[in-house]
Formats: sequence, C-alpha cells, structure tokens
Amino acid sequence: MTLPDLLDWRTVRSRLQAIFPEGTPDRAFLIREATSRTVFTALYVGAVEGAERWIAPRHVVRMSDAQASRQDAGARNAYYEAINRPKAPSPPDRWYADNTREPLRDEVIRQGLVPVNAMIERAGLPTTSPLGRYALQRGFAELLDPACKDQDFDVAVAAWRARNLSPAALARAALVRASASTAAANITVHFPSGPSIVLPPGPSQQIVKAVVEVFAPKFLGDPRVVWISDSASKRPFRDAPLEHALQITLDTAELLPDIVLVDLAPPGRPGRILIVFVEAVASDGPVTQQRQSALLNLLAASPRSYPPEDAAFVTAYLDRSGDAARRTHPLLAWRSFAWFASEPDHLLQLHDATTASRKLSMLL
Repeated sequence: MTLPDLLDWRTVRSRLQAIFPEGTPDRAFLIREATSRTVFTALYVGAVEGAERWIAPRHVVRMSDAQASRQDAGARNAYYEAINRPKAPSPPDRWYADNTREPLRDEVIRQGLVPVNAMIERAGLPTTSPLGRYALQRGFAELLDPACKDQDFDVAVAAWRARNLSPAALARAALVRASASTAAANITVHFPSGPSIVLPPGPSQQIVKAVVEVFAPKFLGDPRVVWISDSASKRPFRDAPLEHALQITLDTAELLPDIVLVDLAPPGRPGRILIVFVEAVASDGPVTQQRQSALLNLLAASPRSYPPEDAAFVTAYLDRSGDAARRTHPLLAWRSFAWFASEPDHLLQLHDATTASRKLSMLL
C-alpha cells in the first residue's frame, strides 16, 4: 500500500490548532500533544479510512522519536506489523508508559477525535478484541498532507469543517456510531403494532431494528411486520395469520429479503395494501433487478395475483458514505428505494421507464 507523506508531530499539532479554532467543543482534547502524536502515528502506519489499517493506543504508546525519524516505507510497515504481534517491542525511549493507554483511548480518541469525525471506528469488532479499531477519516488525513499548505490548506480546512463540524454533521455521525456499536448485547426490535423480538448482535441486525422502528412508521400509513430473517438462528420471525391473509408464500430462504413489511392503509390508495420488501445491507445483498423480478413473480403467482404497483422494494443501509452503500449502489434495481439509517427522514428513489417521461419539475 502507498503510505501517506508525513509531517512531524509538532507540525501536526500546529495544523490541529488551525483546524479546530477557539470555540470548537472539547478543543482541549483536540490540540494537545498526545492528540498530535496519535494523529502522527496513524499517518505513520497508514491507518487512514479505506486502507484497512487500524491502530490501537499501543501503537502510539510504543512510538519513539527514533522510530518516528525512520520514514521509509519499509520501516513504517515493519513497525505496524511488529506492534500487531502479541509480544511487541518496547523501546526504552518510547513516547508513553503502558498505563497511559486508557487516557489515550478515552480522552484523545473517544472524547476527542471520534466525535468530530476526524477518526473513525472499525465496526463489528468485539469490545474485548486486541485488534486495532481506529483510523483517520480520509478527508481529515488529507488536511495533514505536507503538500496541502497556505491558501490550499485554508480552503480545504473550511470545506472539511463545513462537512464535519456542523450540528447536523455531528448529529449524523453520532447516530452512525450508535447504530454501528460493537457491543455484544442482543438487539431488541420493537414492532409498530406493539410486540417485539430479540435478534443477535451485528451490523445487519442494527439496520433491521432501524427499518422496523424508524422507517416503517415514518414512510408507511399502517405498518405491520410480516417476516424478519434471522440468519444466525435460521429461524425467521413470521406473522403466520397475516401471511395467510396476504396469501403469499414466504418460505423460500434463497429468495426472501431480510424484512417483509405490509402497509395496511397506504396513504392515497384507499382499499389497497402495499407489500414492502427490504434488504438490510451491512456488507452485501442489495435489491437487484434480478431479485426484484423474482419477488414480483412470487406476488403475481399468489392467489391474489398482486400487480407490480402493490409492491415496493427498499435497500436499507447504515449510512450513504459507508463502504456497503458505495460498493452496492450500482447494483440497485430501478423502481426501488434506498434508505439510510443515519438520515432517517430521507428516501432515495430510482425512477424507471414508467416515470422517465416526466419532466424534472414533476419529480420535485
């Protein structure tokens, strides 16, 4: 991998003071020496969003001035690999003692860099895992490129602040972190109609919870949950009486998506129902054109012969900037929707040929 060019940690600190001006919440956590050294260490080993390299406090604790001065790729890669081993080297001139790991993790990372979107946390990692879990957000790391300076630096900082330090951006990031929690607790999903079920922990189950508790009541008139897949136990939740009333067969595990909802009173469609198929995508498995066609055939083959307009298809993600959304977006079926738990009031629609003849003003 290509490692980023480096500033020394003291220059990193001066840039942090410019990026986070007076008045920034918790600025003291963001401009201290320990924060500068943490950011430097992340850059040193290449722990930047998208590179799949992650640091832990021990990478900062065991850094030294001598190691920091060795800036060829071989030395930087060797340091990253060495610190990842169980018996990592402990140089006598290292920056910090082992008992400073908790302050680095809690004050510098969790209370400092993560809340302002400067650092991201690796999802799906158990809290007891010794693996590194933190990396610099890519846009933030670009502000620390030695080639970014003077007027270019000022412009880039202003743009980064606008994207990441506004109240809306901070709130959105907080929701993403909460939804992607790595806690080991089971997930309770409360249905709009009253009952609840418990799912095992995991990123997909967090999206399922958001779909049932947030998406369904927000975008459906009278939502009911017909089916929720549970790949961990292989026993899906199903509302058998409602399934029977709908007269559709929901027993094809290879075909059905993660969630089947039904709107018993879709606004503007009196006397009709709307069957909503939802895929919760934490890594892969969106509603593709092929999958949509197969589900439409399933509905058409039922005793009620449901027409296409009685079905809706949704691919649900945690966040539109996440890897899953970026990777699978080109696969989404036309005449389907994408919904993001981090922006629950918004819905992305992919218009197909049935609406393509409309002018733009008609779609506003």
